[in-house]
Order: sequence, then C-alpha cells, then structure tokens
Amino acid sequence: MVWLMPKSVSVPEKTLEHWSSLYIAYRYRTKAALWWPARGEDIDVRRLPPRPGKAVQLELKTTTVTGAGLHEVIVDLGQLWEYRQRPPAHQPFYAFPRPGWRGNLDVAARADGRPVTELAFMRGGRRWWFADWMVVLTAAQVAGVLHKELAAHGSRERDTKKPLVRFDLNQSHSDTGLRAAADPPAIRWLDFWSTLDQCGEPGWPQLIRLPERITPAQGLYRPAQVAGMLRQAANMFATGQRDGTEQLVTLEPGEDGNYQIVPDPR
Repeated sequence: MVWLMPKSVSVPEKTLEHWSSLYIAYRYRTKAALWWPARGEDIDVRRLPPRPGKAVQLELKTTTVTGAGLHEVIVDLGQLWEYRQRPPAHQPFYAFPRPGWRGNLDVAARADGRPVTELAFMRGGRRWWFADWMVVLTAAQVAGVLHKELAAHGSRERDTKKPLVRFDLNQSHSDTGLRAAADPPAIRWLDFWSTLDQCGEPGWPQLIRLPERITPAQGLYRPAQVAGMLRQAANMFATGQRDGTEQLVTLEPGEDGNYQIVPDPR
C-alpha cells in the first residue's frame, strides 16, 4: 500500500495578509488605508480616502512544500491573465516568500526556539522576520516568466495553475527560482516599499491622487515632479490649507515611467 502525502503550504496566505497589513500600518502609521477585496474586485476610488496619496495592489502568494527542501510558488493562470487585461496602473504586485527553511514555517521556527507568531515583527530575529524573506514582482514580470503557459491558456478561466518559482534548499544557494538567470530579479519586500516611497521604478503599477489646483496643466509629469507634488500636498494637509471637498485628480504611469492625468476609474 502506498500513501500519497498531500502537498501543504509553508505559510498560510491569510497569515501573510495579516503580517503584511501589520507591516504597512506600522510603517505608514495613520497615513495608510487598507482594503482586502473579495475575489475579482479591482481598485475602486470610492474606497480610496478623499486625500492625496498613492494606491497599489498586492497579490499575496505563499509557497507549497513539494519535497524535502523544495518549495514552489503556484500561480493561477486565469487570474494572471485577467490581471494583465487591466490598465497597467491597475495591475497588482505579486508578493511571496523566498524560504530559508525546510517544510512548514511553524515547525521550522519552533525547532529553532522561535514562536511563529513573533515572525511578524523584527523582534522575531532578522533571519526569521517575514519582511526579510518576502519578495515582490510586478504582474508583468510574472507574466514574462510564464509567457508560454499564459499564451496557451489565454482566458480568465480559473484553476489552471503553474509554478512561477521553484526553490531548492538542497542546492548550495536557495535562490535558484525564476527558472533562469535571464529572468527578472525579485525585489526584497523592504526595498520595495523604500523604492515605492520615491515613486517606484519605471513601469510600476500605481495610482497617484493629487489636488487639482497643484497639478500644472501639461501632458506628462516626470516622477520627480510627482514626488514634489505629493510632498506639497502633504504639507497642505499638515498646515490646514485643504479641506475634504477639494477636487482630486488621478495620475497613472506609462511604460516610460512618466505620469499623465486620466479619468477616475469607475
């Protein structure tokens, strides 16, 4: 008789959502608003605060334990296909673990004397702190890795899943994922937020909301201009120069990294 052991996730996705929320809320204090949508929902400006800032989406994935020292990040091709049909600024970032442990995180942490509940915080230890082993890719980068599978699938039909990344801890180094050296490098979770604070990299999806009266009438806005206007808007709030009824405009980045004003999404 042969018993087939079911595959299990190394970290529950709900736990990653919770830890991510804690990190964002702590990093930005009261300046961040969070919303975990139901399946199929998009960014909706009716749920954005009526104040300047930027909005991004995160698609959190965990790793599946597929063998001794083996982890895979599994992606639903229908979900990815649907994301890629959206305007670039409305596509999510994919965030997932880069494991440095074997098997289940809870078991591995307890074996090292670490309560798994402490791993949401730096006090859990830099090797174990979740912010040190989470990484981020854009939806475009994910689609680039899975371009053959995505083209063959070609629809929003769900439940066809393929591995995006395969981590083998039996190798001399653990970051053998993303299939080939030519594939896009993932950015570390901590570096991602620091870069996003400076308007991100060219092509990164995000929405920028600014008061209409401080947005000069022109076609394109460079990232440095957008960052300057965000600082100006923050100063307006801090000094009481703005009320909650002022008209805001929405800016989206193009592939060249420059921004333009677009109609508010419905």
